[in-house]
Amino acid sequence: MSRYEVRTAFQGFKIAMIGTGAMGLRMSRSLLEAGYALTVWNEDSRLCAPLLDLGASLAASPRDAAEQADIVISMVWDDEASAAIWLDPQCGAIHAMKPGAIAMECATLSTTHIEKLAQAFKAQRISFVSAPMSGSLPEAENRTLVFIVGSPTEVINCVEPVLYAIGSTIRHAGDAVDGMSEKLIINGKLGIEYIAMAEIVALLHAGQMNIDQRMSILTSTAPFSQRGLREANFMIQGNYAVRVKVRQMVKDLGYAIQQFASYDVPCPLHQMAHDLFSQAMDKGYGEQDATIMHRLYEARALAQHAHLDE
Repeated sequence: MSRYEVRTAFQGFKIAMIGTGAMGLRMSRSLLEAGYALTVWNEDSRLCAPLLDLGASLAASPRDAAEQADIVISMVWDDEASAAIWLDPQCGAIHAMKPGAIAMECATLSTTHIEKLAQAFKAQRISFVSAPMSGSLPEAENRTLVFIVGSPTEVINCVEPVLYAIGSTIRHAGDAVDGMSEKLIINGKLGIEYIAMAEIVALLHAGQMNIDQRMSILTSTAPFSQRGLREANFMIQGNYAVRVKVRQMVKDLGYAIQQFASYDVPCPLHQMAHDLFSQAMDKGYGEQDATIMHRLYEARALAQHAHLDE
């Protein structure tokens, strides 16, 4: 069966999307364009307005959104928000989910929280999938997200057509905790990558080097990843359109560090990256794209040169 056939075979599913921020909005739009019946909820209901224009229904609460849904998807900010929308005694989605429905958490959260959710859904005999994704706003816009899925195989088979309506690749990592564990490894490395490329771009600028020539050479060598080079080019171009916020890297690196600590594994590079992003956040850059980090390095270099010239 082709990807298109898989996707269209399950368009009768009713889906609830809880969280329609930057990523949730794009994911929801893809589901609507694929023909799914979609109910949406967001703490700020104004963020749902573009989806209502496309045919989505607005729920009054996460519990209300989940009442008729075959699959309930969460795309919220952190552990606290996830716990509230799923487990709150009054409005949590878990309390309205029908037998046979599937709960799917797509946010980047801690492994300890995912374990808590897995136990809660198991107690209610509800299937649970962790399906965080690799990719940011451009990938969500272009439906090229890579889902790292943690769930039994038979449940993955059910959610596969839905995920293919949003992204392009599905990788099975194991159980629910395994899926989130892998995502934290990916985002931890991404945070380190941002810092490394910010330092290099700042060096190229401060040294007034031939940037095109240098970048061409770096691109041809093994140590430089495609994603790192993409972010470096954004830095060079001054393209600070928000794709991954500084405060998101603070959150994700924090969860990644927790995972290392749970196994007593030192992670000084992750800790360093977390501290540097935290410093940027303290300076008011929390809502900026992570590529802004190189400007902090350049500002320091320019200030030092100005001091030496006095």
